[in-house]
Amino acid sequence: MEVKKTAIPVPAPGFPLPGQRILRSVLAVWLCILIYWLRGRQGSLFYSTIAALQCVQPYTASMLHVGSNRIRGTLVGAFWGTVTLFIALTVIGGQFEDTLLHYLLLGIFTGIDLYSTVLLKITESSWFSTVVFMSICVTHIGDTNPWIFVFNRTLDTTIGVCVGIADCSIHLPRVRDTRTLYVSGVDYVLFREDRRLAPYTKVAINRFIHEGMQYSVSTKQTPATVRELLAGINLRLPIIAMDGAVLYDLNTSSYLVTRKMEEDLAALITEFLHHEHMPFTVNTVEEDLLVIYTRDDFSAGAGGPAGSGTLEKSSADTGDDTPAGTYDALSTGAGTRPDVSPSALAALRRLNLKKRSSPYRNYVHADTDVTKNVLYILVIDRREAVDRLYESLQRQPWFSRCRAAFDTFACEEGEVILRIYTAEATRASMLEHLQQRVHADRTVTFGNVAGECDVLISDAGDSHLVRELKRRFAPVTLRGWKNMIRL
Repeated sequence: MEVKKTAIPVPAPGFPLPGQRILRSVLAVWLCILIYWLRGRQGSLFYSTIAALQCVQPYTASMLHVGSNRIRGTLVGAFWGTVTLFIALTVIGGQFEDTLLHYLLLGIFTGIDLYSTVLLKITESSWFSTVVFMSICVTHIGDTNPWIFVFNRTLDTTIGVCVGIADCSIHLPRVRDTRTLYVSGVDYVLFREDRRLAPYTKVAINRFIHEGMQYSVSTKQTPATVRELLAGINLRLPIIAMDGAVLYDLNTSSYLVTRKMEEDLAALITEFLHHEHMPFTVNTVEEDLLVIYTRDDFSAGAGGPAGSGTLEKSSADTGDDTPAGTYDALSTGAGTRPDVSPSALAALRRLNLKKRSSPYRNYVHADTDVTKNVLYILVIDRREAVDRLYESLQRQPWFSRCRAAFDTFACEEGEVILRIYTAEATRASMLEHLQQRVHADRTVTFGNVAGECDVLISDAGDSHLVRELKRRFAPVTLRGWKNMIRL
């Protein structure tokens, strides 16, 4: 089935609409008020609404977790509060509040209350239990009948938890499309230049994946960059990275499919770049390890010229990835060749040093050109210099065997990255492979370049991608009435 190409309209600027969590919180408060009035305004509306609001969580697991902790903590705190009341009102009797004995018992039973949560292995409920215990033994011990407060405090909390869980378990009738593979870009699709992922986007995509959506990403970036940018999103399917050169499993840290250059093509490209006096890095995969080679010195000298100081064989790279160990430092002396472009060398050094802190990146100095296991070759320079290089590259007789891609992410203003791949390394071919791997009936792609995707995201702001994913994955329809009540 062919997917009709559509563009997401950009709404007029203004205040964002309230999210689902806000709306559910309002409904939870109204339900607590309704129950309070039906009970003849008995108990405390405050405690039931607070418990309900705490249970309105973005994820089902966190909702049940908070609700369970709240009830267990309330029961433990109410129990020891009852014991303290019994001692104060029955055993001792009379004037107990605000006495030395009151404060002594308060401290002792606070410790007992906390220790009981340890013995019961519910330490996450300890805060709730102490709050309930203190409210009974400090605030309400002087009531005419404090036993009523203990009963109402427990009942109100239970009502609030039940209201919160019920509120979050009611949904619109939706039918979920679990047979389609949804693949989105990353840069300018999930977020803009600042690379900040909106909390709503993270929560929504995780919920979609939990509900059965087959979702992945396709990007020019490396798996290491994807890990950093999409931290907190539970991607279960392999991702298409390096502009279609690899299919990578984030969960097992393994390259499932790679599209490598033939050795003679890698040799031709490196010889061409040497002739053009352009420094570069060679990105290879060797036994599930991504290694980035360079002939030049990218050490962080103390403000000295490129090539001074010591080159570290450590976790740095050109925007590439995969878990690996760290190499020992290697002194190279004057490691930089004098015949390369100074501006390109400075840009390449800056790009690599920016990536140095990641444990998924490895950077190795090479005395000779590397042509085996090459995924792509990267250069970076001012835009006009890269444009001239690309024009010269197009005139080479072997140009049809390779593919060039441009990128401006992680670049200084006026700079551009050029990556050179084998012609077989394309996102389209890797998408077909991924579709077959997950047994999807069809694919829907989301991107920011017209003609290269099924759905055009013209503005990465305001979670446009998430809203379109939801509309396609879980449309509202009466056929989904069975899904209206779901934890």
